[in-house]
Amino acid sequence: MPLVSVVIPMYNAEAFISSTLNSILQEQTIDLEVIVVNDGSTDRSLSHVLAVKDERIRVIDGPCQGISASLNAGLAAAKSDIIMRCDADDHYPLGRIATQVNWLFQHPEYDAVCGGFSTIDLSGRLIAQFDVHSDHREITDELRAGVTSTHFCTYAVRTRVLRKIGGCRQYFKTAEDIDLQLRIGETCRVCYLPEIFYRYRLHDASITHVQSNVEREFFSLVAIEFQQQRLLQGSDDLERGCPPALPQSTERKAMKTGEHIQKLLIHRAWQEHQAGHKWQALTTAVRSIISRPTTLMAWGSLFALCLKPSSRKAASRVTPCPEGLGKKSLAES
Repeated sequence: MPLVSVVIPMYNAEAFISSTLNSILQEQTIDLEVIVVNDGSTDRSLSHVLAVKDERIRVIDGPCQGISASLNAGLAAAKSDIIMRCDADDHYPLGRIATQVNWLFQHPEYDAVCGGFSTIDLSGRLIAQFDVHSDHREITDELRAGVTSTHFCTYAVRTRVLRKIGGCRQYFKTAEDIDLQLRIGETCRVCYLPEIFYRYRLHDASITHVQSNVEREFFSLVAIEFQQQRLLQGSDDLERGCPPALPQSTERKAMKTGEHIQKLLIHRAWQEHQAGHKWQALTTAVRSIISRPTTLMAWGSLFALCLKPSSRKAASRVTPCPEGLGKKSLAES
């Protein structure tokens, strides 16, 4: 029996799925299975998966009912004690699986462990890194306060916990990972390790850049509202069968990849400046301008970084990541 099941929901990811699988299969010290949930792909994604000759890969058909249903299908098929998620266009860093599995075995009082992540562009180049704590710490109370500071794909969770809470809830077209993190925090103890456990790729076909801003923000806020209801009333409107209606706005504007990358680069430049790395910060700020030269905000940021003295003390860690990365904190709501 495998120790770990890595669930990959897949829909039309032919450009990335081979490298995604390779990043996971490089783990040779932990028994694992990789469950690829083929959720109705119409491109060559499936043939790329089948071309990877590794007996640890298992392909199942997805229900084609959205990301939550796809993840739940993978959870139902899992044979292991620990579940991890990887999206079909992203990467696991070397050693991530072994580190989290060994940590959970050494700390049986915890049922989930997570960490930081980085964002990469289409070619795999680093955009920004998000590691919000400088040391390992329990974040159960943060989650119970409605604060999610990382991506769910950095998590390793004991399978029995995910099955106990029923996996993802299909009401959530997006932000299902925020809702899931908050419910995990209500069910068990969660620890954060100050390591990068995931590489999140930004590109035009990702859900972040095809879903409307209105819809994305709606579900993120509802996930936090539901948690407040559970804490105060013992259940939420979704459990009571009366969830809020989905937004009826005709606004379909989504965040463009270039805009998103530029914001992250500006964010990263100020982190570097705060940590005392002025020239590195200026280099990153110039890179943000090159990505979209006509954006006044980027030029203004570079000008401010030139004038402002940098700190001589290293920052403890970065602030929670900007919008659109599968998480949302109370400070952003």
